[in-house]
Amino acid sequence: MSIKSYFTRPLQTLLVFLFVNLTVAQDLDNASKTNVLLVTVDDMNWNSVGAYGASLPNLTPNIDQLAQEGMRFERAYVQAPNCSPSRSVFQTSLYPHQSGMRGFFYATPNNETLPEILKANGYFTGVLNKAADSSLSPDFDRYWDVTKSLSGANKRSAQVYGELLEDFLSKVQKEEKPFYCVINIADPHKPFYNDTQSKKMGFDVFGPTKLYDLDDIELPSFLPNHPTIKQEMQNYIHSVKRADDCFGAIKNTLNRSKFAKNTIVVFISDHGMPFPYAKSSLYENGLRTPWIVSWPNKTAPGSINDTELISAIDFMPTILDCLALPIPEKSQGISHKEAILGEESRNARFVFGQFDENAGGIPRPSRTVISKSYGYIFNAWATGKYPFTSAASSHPTYKTMRQMAQHHQEVKERFDHWLYRSVEELYDYEKDPNALNNLIDNPAYSEVVDEMRQELRTWMKNTNDYLLPAFDNKENPKKLNRWMENQIKQAEVRTKKYKWKRGKNQSGSTKANKALFDPNSIK
Repeated sequence: MSIKSYFTRPLQTLLVFLFVNLTVAQDLDNASKTNVLLVTVDDMNWNSVGAYGASLPNLTPNIDQLAQEGMRFERAYVQAPNCSPSRSVFQTSLYPHQSGMRGFFYATPNNETLPEILKANGYFTGVLNKAADSSLSPDFDRYWDVTKSLSGANKRSAQVYGELLEDFLSKVQKEEKPFYCVINIADPHKPFYNDTQSKKMGFDVFGPTKLYDLDDIELPSFLPNHPTIKQEMQNYIHSVKRADDCFGAIKNTLNRSKFAKNTIVVFISDHGMPFPYAKSSLYENGLRTPWIVSWPNKTAPGSINDTELISAIDFMPTILDCLALPIPEKSQGISHKEAILGEESRNARFVFGQFDENAGGIPRPSRTVISKSYGYIFNAWATGKYPFTSAASSHPTYKTMRQMAQHHQEVKERFDHWLYRSVEELYDYEKDPNALNNLIDNPAYSEVVDEMRQELRTWMKNTNDYLLPAFDNKENPKKLNRWMENQIKQAEVRTKKYKWKRGKNQSGSTKANKALFDPNSIK
């Protein structure tokens, strides 16, 4: 053996030893990093979940099981009661009027989103179903390593959702990275199971694992009692059941994988159910959401947080904090990591919400501030000139209420209020959770009104809300109407110019629309 080979061989052995051990250490480091799985359902009321008080037996056993494994937040909210604006907040920690996602058109990103930050820190990211509504701009590769879309009946199949996650996790294993995955379950969005349209489109080929008798269905007090409405509510309930089936398939896939023990699972709904006084409204039934967090070996099983106000604006800061990553200065929310760990934590006094325009691009801007007891709402459009319009207007419950209003005075008053509201509203949600009694003119609540008004105005000013001039003229219907006329003109321009997340809007097809909305242009 030469002197050269004598010294070289041990050196080679040492280098191989170091390389192998560094590789193993890196693999162990990646394996120990915390993953995040966010599962959303579409249009599910917070109290449609068994853990949140749903009265029907065995309606959501899989979601309830997650609550038994982790923490249930009782006072949880989203910022917007319609799809794309609501979902944008989870990924940006910006309010819709700040990010530009006030409607269903794509916007130019003006801040780092959660998936971008995680990608930059070595995470493998994916969105399974509803990629458009989970992204600010159409360049999905900016946010997601994997995007999968579902179409037709597959959106309602529990097996398909399980397979989607299984395929994603196989990619994660090859990448040897921690992951952030968003899975968006389509149910219980319209059409519901057993709806005429659902049957026609073939969605009912995938039925829920349990059916309920019509006599078992209870209507909330904000809807009138009528057989047609009860039937639609039954169809909704069956879609809730099917959504839980889908979540069960997702959770079973995760549980069978090697990632189960180091994955934070968060379950939420994007907003309330698609009935009047729920979806597209700023009442509790529009903005309140189930919010369950399971962090293995971190959250106490079956724990309940019924003291803190938490909302979508807090999701990104909370996740980044849980992953020991810095939170961007522009983030509008706060971290609830300490609450998840069962420790003493900061507690927001108020939650703020907004509705700007519907999926067709028709503006009806409103704002709300919610405390632990009250909800104050400002409706910039509610001068009596502009009727409210949303997707619910084409559904059986809305049509039935409109017909009943011709013969029932009480229904007429409720229906007219849904159509025209009032510029200001105040509700005592502890005594009146379904927002049946507007207290805005009740002198006994004048101090509450003054406080809530001031809190809302301060928030609008601090977040550069384009609604602030309207709020400052809330007692002047003529000025409000002029402001609304300008907003309607701007909205019409957007429907014809900007790239939309939907194939059509109030102006027709959106295929020719190419520009991205600039959030800095909001006035």
